[in-house]
Amino acid sequence: PTMIAKKVKFGEKSHPECACFSPDGQYCVSGSVDGFVEVWDYQTAMLRKDLSYQEEGSFMMHEKAVIAVAFSRDSDLLATGSQDGQLKVWRVASGQCVRRYEKAHNEGITYIAWSKDSSQILTASFDSTARAHGLKSGKTLKEYRGHTSYVNSAVYTRDGAKVITGSSDGHVMVFDAKTTEQISVITPPPPPHLSSTMHYSVNAALVAPQPPGQAGDSDDAMIFVCTRTNVIQMMNLQGQVLKSFSSGRREKGDFVGMVLSPKGEWLYAVGEDHKLYCFSIASGALEQTLKVADKEVIGLTHHPSRNVVAAFASDGTLAFLRP
Repeated sequence: PTMIAKKVKFGEKSHPECACFSPDGQYCVSGSVDGFVEVWDYQTAMLRKDLSYQEEGSFMMHEKAVIAVAFSRDSDLLATGSQDGQLKVWRVASGQCVRRYEKAHNEGITYIAWSKDSSQILTASFDSTARAHGLKSGKTLKEYRGHTSYVNSAVYTRDGAKVITGSSDGHVMVFDAKTTEQISVITPPPPPHLSSTMHYSVNAALVAPQPPGQAGDSDDAMIFVCTRTNVIQMMNLQGQVLKSFSSGRREKGDFVGMVLSPKGEWLYAVGEDHKLYCFSIASGALEQTLKVADKEVIGLTHHPSRNVVAAFASDGTLAFLRP
């Protein structure tokens, strides 16, 4: 993306805390600090009026700030997590809440991922745990423990056999998804100019999308680890660094978030300097940068099939970036 094509401006006291596209590419949903969950048309940056509940002004919502959102594989269901640890599941077409987990966590839900068959919802939380919740049972089924600070991301490997978490304690943990047993702890090494005795908060640890034409098992899983430094690392599950992507800046060059393009060709990261950094994953080269907001950018999400990235920021904007 080279330009901001469209921008949603939230109300004065509001801003988006999270956003995601539906896997079918139809919707972009945001969760805001005032508890609203809104469905946008990313081409116009207007609310989707073909959803009658939005047209009537009865929105999907939580009492507290909505800080995590994720769609099921078929795009029918949307899971939303709030600052008070409540998890809700909605049918997007009707805006109905079909499942509610009052205390999915003891503190806010920072990240949501669905299992491959959409039968379970994986959540990460400020309460130092990740948990899996059953959609049918409406119950919390599993807990992944071991971190000593906020868990900022929790994802399944592509085969669903492992859970990978990233935490503010500076570690990435790999768990057996079924038994919840801890398989390994990975500590991403800090960049050379920083102290090697410190741990740097892991903003996210994401599994690389399957590169086309490469049939590998889950042990070939590659993860991208974004720490609160000026470097993002591509690592294997043994903790070896395969490639590094640097902002090239020591001042205000630390990354706050990242997203991978769906085919795994590009890595998009956002820095403390409110800029989007676009890296080629194959070459590791920084291809371009683009200022995307006036204040702190909170995160990014990528359209499933088009070259569109959305950036949400504390200045109350949700910006759609395209080539």
